[in-house]
Amino acid sequence: MCSIVGILSKKEGNVTPLIGKMLYCMQNRGPDGMGFATENQIVYSDTFDKLLFSQIHGHDVLGHTRLAIVGGPCGPQPFMSCDKKFILEHNGEIYNYKELRKNLSSHHKFSTQTDSEVIVHLLEDQYQKANGDLIEAIKGTVSQLDGIYIIAIKEQSTGNIILVRDGIGVRQIYYGENKDLIAFASEKKALWKVDMFNQIKRLLPGYALVISHEEEFTKFETNLFPISVNTKKSIRKEYPILYKDLDTAVNAYSKALFESVKKRVSGFNRIGIIFSGGIDSVVVAYLAKQMVPEVVCYTSGIKDSNDIVNSIEIAEKLGLKLEVKEWTETDVENIIPQIINVIEDDNMGQVEVAIPIYGAVKLAHEQGMRVMLTGQGADELFGGYSWYSKIVQKYGYDKIMEYMIQDLKLLYKETLEREDKITMSESIELREPFLDTNLIDTVMRIDPRLNIHNNGNKYDNLGKRVHRKLAEKIGIPKEIAYRIKEAAQHGSGLHSTLDALAKKNGFTQLNVKSSYLDKLNKRELIGSSQRYGHLFENEKIWTIEPHIQLYLENIAMNILPKINN
Repeated sequence: MCSIVGILSKKEGNVTPLIGKMLYCMQNRGPDGMGFATENQIVYSDTFDKLLFSQIHGHDVLGHTRLAIVGGPCGPQPFMSCDKKFILEHNGEIYNYKELRKNLSSHHKFSTQTDSEVIVHLLEDQYQKANGDLIEAIKGTVSQLDGIYIIAIKEQSTGNIILVRDGIGVRQIYYGENKDLIAFASEKKALWKVDMFNQIKRLLPGYALVISHEEEFTKFETNLFPISVNTKKSIRKEYPILYKDLDTAVNAYSKALFESVKKRVSGFNRIGIIFSGGIDSVVVAYLAKQMVPEVVCYTSGIKDSNDIVNSIEIAEKLGLKLEVKEWTETDVENIIPQIINVIEDDNMGQVEVAIPIYGAVKLAHEQGMRVMLTGQGADELFGGYSWYSKIVQKYGYDKIMEYMIQDLKLLYKETLEREDKITMSESIELREPFLDTNLIDTVMRIDPRLNIHNNGNKYDNLGKRVHRKLAEKIGIPKEIAYRIKEAAQHGSGLHSTLDALAKKNGFTQLNVKSSYLDKLNKRELIGSSQRYGHLFENEKIWTIEPHIQLYLENIAMNILPKINN
């Protein structure tokens, strides 16, 4: 894990000091070393040295800070290809790097043991096979990568830079330009540091972006989203149902999940779990405990909230080690500005979920944890949201698959970017077993009727039945496997706490002006609960409460720049 930044000067000005400013504001993403590449040289340092950036001139510069997880302390980036045609840096994890390295080591010189270095040498081979067509070489390269990634590639002959994002979008990259610069970074705050505020964009999952001096940004698809992006075709033509009964579905899912967890914990003696007591984090923790010597679960919430009470009870029953961070109302009030700064957002739904996650992650950092697992993605894959069953009753199973796929495709901006920023703010790498591409491919071939039951006029608020059956199969008691859990913001007590804080600070439903409601109605809805879930649930708890949102925006005025994105 790391941070990536880059600048192309439109006027051939010296931008190396600006690269230093960008990296410095994201130091927690890579505290174990840094490097940068100008047109003429690559510079590495074990520590962040501001002086280096003032001593070296460059007008097209890549920068990188590293969190050392794979390969030990020796693994600074950027990398130079053996033929010196490319400079490359990577943020993410490549799980099949050892297999790739075996094939590459006979004709490439490796200088580190990292997973990232295999990418640059793989690109060299693919470039030769593609007869010098770099776009085809990139497509050929990423098609062989099992993992998650943001890749920045500089072509030395042209000075062009190509950014590449994995198909799910587990990691993020933002880019933009002003009259002097074209720049990109792992977080928006780095772009703000170089006076880039308006029209900041994110590279979408499954796409690559060509950045050059001569022409506008050029995008192309890498065609690697694990679910077809062709909405005109039936999902069942793309993914015919292979698993039509519960036993075969559970067996196929079990194999995929075991492989997914194993590749994400292999080689570690300690692993942390973001734990809420829900079946998703329970399954991840339970499996990890069978593979890793020490597994520690971390939960966070208001004192005596349901998530804390249930997490303690479940951890005791399953023999899981649990650490708890309890928040008071005062704690929450004090931490809100920091949370908004970390996630770069003041959306109510994002902030109220971010706080308990941040509490768990910060506690893990204080105890020396470097890698954590999360249960994100299971609800979208297995039909876990309560409104899914109502869509089934109203529109049928084909329609619910469309909704679930849409939710899965939007995870990058509704969940994944937020949690990457939270964990990296504490120098922790987050891994997502349910978003493994092979696991997704397997689950998409399971009959959705096995996960969401249609019982006439009775809604199936349970969902995720294949997922829950697997939990039971591996030894998790039935009362835990089939327990219905509250949403994180409610189970942790954070939603009601924010409501109380808003009112305490003078923001009530009565003093929200109609003009603000009009403004709020134009704001992008984040999360399926905000986007459409409340239409089927008919419950106020899934909609944005204007007085809470206004309270958060008032705090954010002094934190987030006034931008028009």
